[in-house]
Amino acid sequence: MLLFLRNTSIKQRLTYIIMAISAVSVLLTTFAISIIGVYNLRLSILRELDVSASIVGDRNTAALIFNDDKQAEANLNVFSVQQTIVQACLYNQSGVQFARYGNKAIEEKKKLLCPTNLEPRAEIGEDSIELMKPIEKMQEKIGYIYLESTLDPVKRYIEKQTTIALSVVATTLAISYILAIYLQRTISRPILNLASTAREVSIRKDYNIRAEFEGDAVNEDRNEMHILTNAFNDMLTEIGARDQRLKQQYTELEKAKDAAESANRAKSHFLANISHELRTPLNAIIGFSSILMNQLFGPIGDQKYLEYVKDINESGSHLLDIINDILDLSKAEAGKLTLSYEEVHIGKAVNKSLTIMSERAAKGSITITTDIPKMLPPLVADRLRLIQVILNIVSNAVKFTESGGKVHVAIRTQGVDNEVTHFIITVQDTGIGMSMEDVEKAFQRFGQVDSGLNRKYEGTGLGLPLTKKLMELHHGTIAIDSEVGKGTLVTLTFPALPPAGTEYKSND
Repeated sequence: MLLFLRNTSIKQRLTYIIMAISAVSVLLTTFAISIIGVYNLRLSILRELDVSASIVGDRNTAALIFNDDKQAEANLNVFSVQQTIVQACLYNQSGVQFARYGNKAIEEKKKLLCPTNLEPRAEIGEDSIELMKPIEKMQEKIGYIYLESTLDPVKRYIEKQTTIALSVVATTLAISYILAIYLQRTISRPILNLASTAREVSIRKDYNIRAEFEGDAVNEDRNEMHILTNAFNDMLTEIGARDQRLKQQYTELEKAKDAAESANRAKSHFLANISHELRTPLNAIIGFSSILMNQLFGPIGDQKYLEYVKDINESGSHLLDIINDILDLSKAEAGKLTLSYEEVHIGKAVNKSLTIMSERAAKGSITITTDIPKMLPPLVADRLRLIQVILNIVSNAVKFTESGGKVHVAIRTQGVDNEVTHFIITVQDTGIGMSMEDVEKAFQRFGQVDSGLNRKYEGTGLGLPLTKKLMELHHGTIAIDSEVGKGTLVTLTFPALPPAGTEYKSND
């Protein structure tokens, strides 16, 4: 071979060397892939046998316990759909063969016997794979199962890989011969030039760099490397122009973002101002209607007038609550809502909120139950905002629970090394519930959930968004788990202490 190469031209030598290297590389790669494939396929068959043995073994626990050999035979017959299963044997606790399945096609060619060695094992032979596995119930052996499978998939895989390898080698030799003829230095040199230019552009991020042309520019339409170089330079031009457009778009997006934020701040400022302007007449309406409702200066007279005054008072209070929520939410979004931290007895705060809601719950025949530990460490939070959060959640639970339903409020703690790190308040109701899409909608401003009830339940859709903002200000979280028709579970998680460096009032 060496003598043959010595007497050939350098072009032929390069051609033969490239072809030989390509063929050897393909053969070695194909052989390595085939070896790995055979190994993985054998392990895969063994794993499948193990899974099948576990599943069928579990299904036969009752048959073994109650000595039901017919059921055991029926359970083993599931292997009839697997042509690779040679036989399956089931043994009882004493090691006596209890049931058996045999592949009929294989039994016609040779006699199959269940083994007497019940030692647990997994063995891969030349033609088959054997698996012996104990069957356990409550950590007690109640029997054994034996599976034997052929290696036909492995044989078919090897045959297929051999055919593929021969085809790939033949194709590789043909392609290598063609490439060896045309891939000469005249091609590699322009490619190296393009690679060098690409590397320089990548490092310097300068898309004004251009690759130098190689070859005859007069016949550039027939010079592929000249065409490639020209296309490469055009690509750099396009990338440079696109980069400039992206920078311009980014600048415009920044301006649009600033404008949107400015508009949002103006909106929040407007809402805050208009909310303040509305509070004064509303407080007067609520105050005077309360005086009339309580008949402080004498009886009103007609009972119908008293009902109208009560409606005016309730509507005014409801409108004032809405305005307060809008004002709080606007402040929170504008970053102007601050918290006044102090040590709060969380149990008392929850009980106070429930006391406020008790009358409303009683009117709706709704039972409120609690699970609040007596000995709880203090929570550092804004007392008023904490009560506001709890009121919002409990109010929703009562509002969306039908007459005769229940609302359960519980408190628990989480900690590390006997030190409480978080307080968790859960509010569980038996109300109408909602889907996960409705949960996401409920957290949006004015995002009331309709659920096809024709807006039976009053509200503005500000309670949950405001509650979420207040929880975020407390560095806590709110989570809702709900199901339509089954109720809702709201989980509030408060850190026991605010971030380090936050000042708060102690009760010591």
